Amino acid sequence: MVVSPIKPEPSAMPLSPLPTPWNIFNQRATPFWQESLGGNDEAHPLSLFVGRAAEVEELEGVLYGAGHSSSRQAIAGAPGVGKTTLVKQFKARARENGYFTVDDFVALLPNDSSEGLFGRFLSLVYETILANRPMTAGNSAMEAAEQIARVSKVTTGEGGGASFMGAGASASRSRALTAPKDVLADGVRILGDLIALVRGADTRGIVVHINNLETLTEADAAASADLFRALRDPMLMHPGLHVVIAGTAEAVQAVVNTHAQVRTVFSTLVVPPMALDDVHQLLAERYWHNRLDADASPIPPIDDASVADLYTLYRGDLRGLLKALDDGIRPNIRSAVTAEAGETRVRPLKTAEIRPTLQRRYASDLEALREQKRVDQLKAWGEQDPSATRTQADLKRLWKVSQASVSNALSFLMKEGYVVALPREGAGRTSYALSGTSRLIFG
Repeated sequence: MVVSPIKPEPSAMPLSPLPTPWNIFNQRATPFWQESLGGNDEAHPLSLFVGRAAEVEELEGVLYGAGHSSSRQAIAGAPGVGKTTLVKQFKARARENGYFTVDDFVALLPNDSSEGLFGRFLSLVYETILANRPMTAGNSAMEAAEQIARVSKVTTGEGGGASFMGAGASASRSRALTAPKDVLADGVRILGDLIALVRGADTRGIVVHINNLETLTEADAAASADLFRALRDPMLMHPGLHVVIAGTAEAVQAVVNTHAQVRTVFSTLVVPPMALDDVHQLLAERYWHNRLDADASPIPPIDDASVADLYTLYRGDLRGLLKALDDGIRPNIRSAVTAEAGETRVRPLKTAEIRPTLQRRYASDLEALREQKRVDQLKAWGEQDPSATRTQADLKRLWKVSQASVSNALSFLMKEGYVVALPREGAGRTSYALSGTSRLIFG
């Protein structure tokens, strides 16, 4: 019997964008996304990175200045200021200049352990080498590291593989798993072998990113500080290894500066709010990248003065600003369309048109919080003076609660995005302020 060959299916054609109200601004979809740039995400490419030239230059100065030695850098800044995207830009530049790196990062986890953190770190080193030089897969150090990488994926529930700008590889061989208790015992030697492999390759070194400090509680940050002290020499000090961590100023202070053994080997870069001119440029770049009709110019959904108003309200929280723009403009897009002399025109919206929508939306979100006590505490602050900055001592008097209760309340309200910790000046006490979302609620 003659079997006819199967006719191959035609290549899938990219789907055209679905109709959306954003189309009236010549936008495929909202330009106010909050995802970090980079990776293999064509919708949010790293080419849209704007500003931060001084910060990138400082990070590169430490990296290149280390030569064949190692380096460790901490990036500290307020939530939403753009730390993760800054790290991605730094890693992209490093890769262009001959360093191994990938888009992925090592996450610090609540209730972390030495074995867990070290295993994930070694796993990412392994995957970084594999992604940049797949031909090393058969190396004895890589084969040994693969077993620990598989243990790390199983115990943390992560998938396998790492990628960077289209380059990728994954661990898929079937091998006996190393027991978690053996990760440190075997892993320290294996990590040293991996770094020796990197140093013998045609590369300047390897850059590894540790992230997630922003989500740690005070107790978790304190525990992570102890882990960094214990793992400093076996995990962070290998020649040719360059580590960058990112988190809030408070988390970096706790994790990096608690122990002198860690503090003395880290350089810390404090990331200030992005300059307003750069914010305008960032939005302009997004509008042009996001065009529905590539032959036509975009129409800004909001005017520059309103962007400035909201950015000031959010104290440099770029992520918060972008969310507010999306939340406020989307329900009011039809208001941007006017008919004049029989001709339809589209214009940018203004703060006054979207602010009532934001106030209603965010007030409703606040009332839906699961802890009414925290809602009442926030209201006591906001209804008295929403622009006031306060210390924990101030809030203890305002709320008439214990110091421990103030700390718990602040931790909850900061996690929910209603309060921000302001950068500490010198040895002074930390001050707190209502976030842009809270200031919108309380007017």
